[in-house]
Amino acid sequence: MKSISLIASGSVLLLASVNAQAGDDWTWLAGHKEGYVAQPAVSLMVGVQDPDVNGVDSGSVTGIELSLNCPLLQPPTNRIRQQVSYAKFDNDGLELSSFELNPHYVVETSPGLELGFGPGLGYVTAKAGGVDDSTWGAQLGVSAHYTAMGPLFLGAEARYQVTGDFDGGDGADNFRMALKVGYSF
Repeated sequence: MKSISLIASGSVLLLASVNAQAGDDWTWLAGHKEGYVAQPAVSLMVGVQDPDVNGVDSGSVTGIELSLNCPLLQPPTNRIRQQVSYAKFDNDGLELSSFELNPHYVVETSPGLELGFGPGLGYVTAKAGGVDDSTWGAQLGVSAHYTAMGPLFLGAEARYQVTGDFDGGDGADNFRMALKVGYSF
């Protein structure tokens, strides 16, 4: 649990430092302001996840993600993109299902290419060796999205997640790298 607190504290400091000098220009409750555009997108994810669990090797992870411009907070430049995802990992007798909320501060580095980073909060369910339990997790991640033509895009992400302990054992801290293919509405 100490690791989750450290990631959460670090995430708050990281986001607070982004454009801190322009704090008055941030838009709170952006979804209720004139001109707000959600720009929703849906994507499929496939990648590799490496849990820090004895006897469990890295394996494939699949998932789905819905993202939109954050309706709660927007910076004066660039934007915050809210990503809600569900991912499933199953390898060496360990099943992990993770529902995550990941706001990323996104910067367009060139036309069509966006890079982002941010913290996240997850709810993780684990099944292994007769244990079926859930716990909270915290994560930090980075992402990239490239829009080649129209509403289709390609993306990639990497994130590290720290989880709480499960009944009768440790947590299931893990690292994930995934590719995404998506459609923007």
